[in-house]
Amino acid sequence: MIPEDLEHYIVLWGPGILILILFAYGFMRLAHHWIDKSMEIKKEQTDSAFDIARDYIGQLAGAHQSQAEALSRLATTVEHRDSLESYEHQEMLIALKAIHRNVLGLVRGEAEGARVAPSKDGEEP
Repeated sequence: MIPEDLEHYIVLWGPGILILILFAYGFMRLAHHWIDKSMEIKKEQTDSAFDIARDYIGQLAGAHQSQAEALSRLATTVEHRDSLESYEHQEMLIALKAIHRNVLGLVRGEAEGARVAPSKDGEEP
């Protein structure tokens, strides 16, 4: 036999406890779903970052490859001095060397100017 107080508590608290269990289950499912979605979004962000890095490195490698091919073609053209294009390439190479010398002179001049320290009076020597 069930005591009268126990039946009274079951009648009063039974539906409330069932509703509480249902809410707790629903909140746990919602939290589980939310955590799964946030982890999925983080995974997609990481994958997209790796894809961007992979594409950038691929483009960089392709640019270096095309530059190497262009320099190789230029070298073979300069070696064959019988065409008009080879003379144009030789002129371009001479101009590039002259520009390079000018830039190095400017850089050295600025470096030397930066190394010269002002005297104690605040005037340059």
